[in-house]
This record gives sequence, structure tokens and C-alpha cells, in this order.
Amino acid sequence: MSFHYRWFSQDEELTDALGNRQSRAALDRPARPRTAYTRGEVLSMVLSVLVLFYGIAVFVVPFVMFGIAFLLYELHRLLPLVLGPAGVPLARGMRAFSLVTLFGAVLLLFF
Repeated sequence: MSFHYRWFSQDEELTDALGNRQSRAALDRPARPRTAYTRGEVLSMVLSVLVLFYGIAVFVVPFVMFGIAFLLYELHRLLPLVLGPAGVPLARGMRAFSLVTLFGAVLLLFF
């Protein structure tokens, strides 16, 4: 009874979409699910993640640093009011750190 295996029924096509002849064995072959990625697919996924992180580092981080620098610069004025005379050296250090952070953000954004 295995001889009739190669014959097509009336509702099946003898050719595929490109006009190539099909065999009954190819139509009845079960589709195996893919269990692993090829090396090229893994490489493309890794490169996509690296490009994503590079884009975040180049375009997002400088703007976050601008915000932090501005916030620290504005908050340095409050330290002497909150801590009294002991807050003056801390306020100067915070102001210097905010200016260095601003300079670093400019460097990251333009270089």
C-alpha cells in the first residue's frame, strides 16, 4: 500500500507557488520546530543590542547628565540654609561637581 503514497488527490496541487513540481513526500513531511539559532542569527541579535546600548549612551545619557548638573547647581544654594555655616564647603563642592558634570555632558554630546 505504500505505492499510492506518491499520488496526489484532486484537491492538492502538483506544483508549488513558483511552478516547481512537488512530491507527496514533501507535502506530508512534518515541519520540525526550530530549537536553536544559527551563529548568524545570534551575531545579529548581539549586534542589535550593542547598537541599542550605543544609541542610549550617545543620545540619552548626556541629557540625563544635563538634568543632574542643573539640579545639583540649583540645590547647592540650599545647603547653607539647611546646614548653616557647615553647609558652605559642601555647597562649594556640590557646585564644582555640577559644573564638571555639565562639562562632561557637553563632551559626551558633541564628541
